[in-house]
Amino acid sequence: MLAQQRHNAIMAQVHAKGTVQVQDLAESLDVSTMTIRRDLAELDELGVLTRVHGGATLVTSAHEPQFAEKMAINADAKTAIARAALGLVHSSQSIGIAGGSTCTKIAQEITAQPELTDITVVTNSLQVLNIFHSDLKPGVKTLLTGGERTPSDAFVGPIADAALSTLSTDILFMGAHGIGEKGLFTPNLHEGHTNQVFMKSAREVVAVFDATKWSVTGLMRFAQWRDVDTVITSNTITDEQHRVLADNVNKVVVA
Repeated sequence: MLAQQRHNAIMAQVHAKGTVQVQDLAESLDVSTMTIRRDLAELDELGVLTRVHGGATLVTSAHEPQFAEKMAINADAKTAIARAALGLVHSSQSIGIAGGSTCTKIAQEITAQPELTDITVVTNSLQVLNIFHSDLKPGVKTLLTGGERTPSDAFVGPIADAALSTLSTDILFMGAHGIGEKGLFTPNLHEGHTNQVFMKSAREVVAVFDATKWSVTGLMRFAQWRDVDTVITSNTITDEQHRVLADNVNKVVVA
């Protein structure tokens, strides 16, 4: 099993149980305890779990990892989600793409589709802007809001809010720092408010997140599930989590 696969499996168990033991992880993944300890040290350094004596616990703080860290976490699941999101993207659309690593993956997938033309992308993400500009994809116009820059390279605050409040998009792809039965969370109050303004500007809101985000909380809940039209998530979602989503949104896509 590759290191990334082990990390994904470990995070799935941490989110399912809250606390995990080194010995239990080693047995379930059929690797040595030394390998698990190295994995836990790496994941602790990324800020996605907290190492404790003999194991690890779930991180539920307001800490927000740097963007490069987010891109490295659960990368395969994020790519699968982004490819599923392409099914909702069509030529001649106005598309909102919020900040975050999964949304950046969606931007990467869009640039790889030469048949998509006459698209206007509205974003508050520097990383999303860079994807479209570095690729120089013809037929795509990109509009970037100004504002205060977050650790995840999103622009938020009053300037971003003012820009987004005057615009309208056909569809918006929105990620989250954390997910739960009550909705979507962020550790950044300004980002939470900007996300709310962004969602109001869209005809259809699509929440995109991998299952490891479940039960991670943040300082602010910026959306309830009734504010979301479609969810695209990873295939590690549990039956109970799927039930919560299916009971509250119009459509759930498992990638």
